[in-house]
Amino acid sequence: MINTTMKKLMVILFATVLLTACSVKNPALDLGKRCMVKGDQIIYSYVWVYDTESGNKATKEICNQIDQ
Repeated sequence: MINTTMKKLMVILFATVLLTACSVKNPALDLGKRCMVKGDQIIYSYVWVYDTESGNKATKEICNQIDQ
């Protein structure tokens, strides 16, 4: 059985590997639910990695419009 400290360490290492593998030149991180419409699909996530020059196209306002 894996203890809590080992679980935390594994999560931190996994997140580090994921974030360093991004091909974004000027990365930024947004936390919190954001939504984006792409074609006929709605995409949402609680963690967004995006390029600071182009900005994050996913917004909270889109989520609010979809919920109504």
